[in-house]
Amino acid sequence: MSNWLVGIDLGTSNTALARIMGDEGKIETLKLTQRVSESEVREQSLLPSFLYLPGAHELPEGSLALPWDKKRDFMVGEFARVQGSRVPGRVVVSAKSWLAHRQADPSQPLLPWDGAPDAPRVSPVEASRRYLEHLREAFLHQYPDHPLDECEIVLTVPASFDELARELTVSAARQAGLDKITLLEEPQAAFYHYLYANGLSVENPQGLNPGDQILVCDIGGGTSDFTLIEYAEKGLRRVAVGEHLMLGGDNLDISLAYLVEPRLGSKLDILQWGVLRNECRRAKELLLGDDPPDKVTVTVPGSGSKLLAGTMQADLTREEVEKLVLDGFFPQVPIDEPLQAERRLGFKEWGLPYASDPAVPRHLSSFLRRHGRRDNIPNKILFNGGACRATAIRQRMLGILEKWRGGPVEELPNPESDLSVARGAAYYGHLKRSGGKRIGGGIARSYYLQLSTDGTSTQALCVVPRNLEAGSRVDLQEPVLHLTLERPVRFPIFSSSNRPEDQPGTLVDIAAAGGSEESEFQVLPAMETVVRAPDLKVEEVPVLLSGEVTEIGTLSIACRMLEGKRRFQLEFPLRGDVVLEGGPEFPPEVVKQAKEMIAEAFQRKPKSLGQGGVRPRSLLASLEQHFGLGRQLWSVALLRALWDGFVDVHARRRVEPEYEQSWLNGVGYCLRPGTGSKLDAWRVEKTSALLDSWLQFPKLEPVRMELWVTLRRLAAGLSVSRQEQLWTQLAAVMIPGRKHWKTRVPHERSLAEDNELLRLAVSLSQIPVGDKVLLGEIIMKKFQGTRDDLWRIARIGSRNLLGAGPQWVVPPDAVWPWVSKILDSKWVEKETIGWALATMMRKTDDIKRDFSEEQMDRVRNRLIKEGQQAHLASLDGETGGQQEAAALLGEALPVGIRL
Repeated sequence: MSNWLVGIDLGTSNTALARIMGDEGKIETLKLTQRVSESEVREQSLLPSFLYLPGAHELPEGSLALPWDKKRDFMVGEFARVQGSRVPGRVVVSAKSWLAHRQADPSQPLLPWDGAPDAPRVSPVEASRRYLEHLREAFLHQYPDHPLDECEIVLTVPASFDELARELTVSAARQAGLDKITLLEEPQAAFYHYLYANGLSVENPQGLNPGDQILVCDIGGGTSDFTLIEYAEKGLRRVAVGEHLMLGGDNLDISLAYLVEPRLGSKLDILQWGVLRNECRRAKELLLGDDPPDKVTVTVPGSGSKLLAGTMQADLTREEVEKLVLDGFFPQVPIDEPLQAERRLGFKEWGLPYASDPAVPRHLSSFLRRHGRRDNIPNKILFNGGACRATAIRQRMLGILEKWRGGPVEELPNPESDLSVARGAAYYGHLKRSGGKRIGGGIARSYYLQLSTDGTSTQALCVVPRNLEAGSRVDLQEPVLHLTLERPVRFPIFSSSNRPEDQPGTLVDIAAAGGSEESEFQVLPAMETVVRAPDLKVEEVPVLLSGEVTEIGTLSIACRMLEGKRRFQLEFPLRGDVVLEGGPEFPPEVVKQAKEMIAEAFQRKPKSLGQGGVRPRSLLASLEQHFGLGRQLWSVALLRALWDGFVDVHARRRVEPEYEQSWLNGVGYCLRPGTGSKLDAWRVEKTSALLDSWLQFPKLEPVRMELWVTLRRLAAGLSVSRQEQLWTQLAAVMIPGRKHWKTRVPHERSLAEDNELLRLAVSLSQIPVGDKVLLGEIIMKKFQGTRDDLWRIARIGSRNLLGAGPQWVVPPDAVWPWVSKILDSKWVEKETIGWALATMMRKTDDIKRDFSEEQMDRVRNRLIKEGQQAHLASLDGETGGQQEAAALLGEALPVGIRL
């Protein structure tokens, strides 16, 4: 068993590793074996966090081989970075930033985001796993007596990473075979290295005085992290941590690329744009570094047959880079200047939700004000991260802080910023193992579970207090909650980084959660579970809550039964739904009566249907009379309660065609659109499982039609695998060349059924993009400009999909021929055409999804000519809210639902 301690900095741009052997406490930075070119393997201190996925026959045989793997078919590290700058469409970058992306599922194969059509895709978790696996393999190759999986490891994460991002990082490490890990926040690691490098200790930090406040400003490739450390009587303590801020060096590179592109004299394709971005990063580092040149030439190759002859070049001067970077990203602003919410060009580049305000000082001022430091500005600063290597940026930030403070601010030295986080992590591990005093502070946030809401206030219970140390658990003794068994339960969860006074059991009224920049609370993905305990034979059990910060630094919350030792763990979902409940509500007894009506209608014998009373086919109309309210005004909470009633009688749908048709209509209507409300994923999966056994009366077209409608209503909530299974059935009768595929869809159908099947097909947002293109071409071959035609092509060509991430969007070059055909046609349904064009061409600030300005201008001009100026705002990026979502869905959304 190895006695080595290892610190790992899994960075957005570079990964580094440091070790401590034995108990001496001497830190050594380790060089990592990696391929650096087609012909060379060598050791380097940094492993670039790049993953390259080469095409067949792209590189000579043996070009990917490593000493421990001669048949490697991908590459990580320096050669991946170099080759990725030549062929950007096959390189994965910024995987770490995607772990904190809450509008996409980090476990899904999303990357490379700007990938070539034939490039394989991997998930952000998988990319992180491969970086860590390379470390483990290289370590074993270089130090066979000390396997990395037997060492104690301290793995760093951004201080602003939420619990889900931390869990995903741990998952990647475990998948790479690294189980003995502890998480540490990167700014703290950088400060630990400052202490170590200067011979200081936490107990005796010479050069610091009681009352000193140290701001750690960590601006890396993908994120900016702010941490405040205070030297008080009890030693050094971390007292504040900033919220997640996706703003870093990548944004600077993107903005410079936008500056240079017009000078190249040609519109770049997505691969050329990737080269330009890499060139701008190189130019930025030269022009903002020590002893900078006056200018740097960036070079972008031509494309296709003009690869060499079409080479384009442009100069970037030091003056214009300083102006763009310093004035755009680090402007002089007063301490009270609020964040700006305006849209900025390029800030959703590469699919990531970058901060809308690019000014780092405004985010810093917001952080200081939020933590009560407006009139108590830190007197020392430690810079870290790649962006802070530039002298000009550090000097600008120092000047801003000194102006706010009205006095000098001391910069603490950090000459090894590339390696300081890994080295500091190793030092932290040494202190932890040896029992040395560490920086106090525990976890950076308090966590609260919502208990109730009365429409005017939201009551939440503090379960885990801020500053709780790793390895500590809190068992609340009240209140007693009642946990439902065999049904989904959901706890909305909030966090706060600036309420250290709240203790476990404190009830708080959460106001404007996640609202303004000064809001005390942040909304997190809800914790949820379906408790499986059939042996208890009861509907609910009394429980108390427990909260724990695990030894590795992650959050755990559980329900524990009052009697016995059972604990039910609550888990973070990968993607949090955003819910807005509302609409008219009814007393529980009224809802219970409605569910009894559903049961009564389906329990009737077929022979009695003509003898009065509620029958299945008139059930929804009877429920309208029961509630005294049209079904279009039923709230989402009411609809989901009625869904329960339909599911309870699912076996009775097989009695008669009327029963099956009515059951499908009811269950689909009450669960539409399959997403956007609490635990809809669970409900949709349960409904899908009930439909796996297919129809009882499949030969009857009205029954089949109701099935297609139901599946369309739920499509936005179907999992990827469910959508793929369904598409396999549909493609067999829709796509030429696939008629040999087995399918339950009849080959002889009416025109009405064909139309309904097509509406279902275009509603499947997570089928292969290539198949979407084929489907769009089939639609456009028969295109006549009807409302149905326009709805179908808009649904499949939309820039923002219902229930799916941006990786499923059809690329602009495939959609443009469809748009051109519409532009060349005579417009009859002008309003619908305007909506369809705005839906298919809406600007997203993502180069992979956006059309050229020339194409946008052509559409703008036609909209104006046809009197459809009302759609220009949508075309330029303004979202249409729930009205637009309902239009894409094809019917009204339930009251209170938000997609």
